[in-house]
Amino acid sequence: MGARIGLKDVALRAGVSVPTASRVLSGVQRNVDPELALRVRNACDELGYRVNAAARALRIQSTDSLALVVPAIANAYFAELVSAYSRHLDLQGKRLVTIDTGESPETEQRQLGTMDRVLVDAVLVVPAAFERSGAAITELARSNRVVQVDRRARDVEAPSVRLDNAAGVRLLVDHLRSRGRRSILMVDAQEGSSSSIERTAAFRALAGPDDRVLEMPNFTVASGIDAAKLLLANPGDTDAIICTADTVALGLLTALQHAGKRVPSEYAITSFDGTYISDTAAPGLTTLGSTAERMVEASLSLLDGDSGDVVLKPELVVRGSSG
Repeated sequence: MGARIGLKDVALRAGVSVPTASRVLSGVQRNVDPELALRVRNACDELGYRVNAAARALRIQSTDSLALVVPAIANAYFAELVSAYSRHLDLQGKRLVTIDTGESPETEQRQLGTMDRVLVDAVLVVPAAFERSGAAITELARSNRVVQVDRRARDVEAPSVRLDNAAGVRLLVDHLRSRGRRSILMVDAQEGSSSSIERTAAFRALAGPDDRVLEMPNFTVASGIDAAKLLLANPGDTDAIICTADTVALGLLTALQHAGKRVPSEYAITSFDGTYISDTAAPGLTTLGSTAERMVEASLSLLDGDSGDVVLKPELVVRGSSG
């Protein structure tokens, strides 16, 4: 096995001093002639030298990496959020480290508790639960820059970016009422999350005597299918449905169609999220427009020094599922 290539070897091959080579490889290139910097990088390529990321981070106090902690990356909404963060950070020459907690506060606590082992400059976290996520996020915020994304946890002082869920529910309810629908079923999930708490509270405040809420365990296609079975077993006067996730709406729509029900003539269906699912379902889902890009931009601005919480205004996108 050959001798290990070091910084001195790079400097020698490039014909520069070791401090100059170090500044170039640390990303601190002030007062370094561009030609010399190019020679250092070429020397690295010729010798196969790779910069030690941990050592570089210690020298410049930055890793150019951010962590994103999400409850369920299999959910189309969170998958699109991860994609949006990756695109934005790539344009800035930065990287994204993604952690999936599986909607479990216990997994979230373990992962956040070991965040000091991950070389990142800040943590963007979608709290798994409003009540049970607070302690772990508060502890993390003692030693890290933290922004809560999409959801929030109780008594956490870290800033947050989230949708105005109450306004979103009003948009969907008003839209369905304007189409003559009088008995609305809201299909929600993850009832311990702040988004679920805010949405169900807003819906109950607007609900008429024939409206009702159905809580499912998680935001999945399977939950939508199970919700359709429960609806068909006890249809009542329901003629409209609000799903709080596109994945749930897709499962429900498919199950109703397989049961011979017509959408939207028998059941008008609307949804949150505005992911690719809403545009590719047949009929297309009336939904709240995607907030992924705005969520990313606002949260990164908070990391750059903006202060306070950001609440995003929802927008209604009407498609065939609501007539």
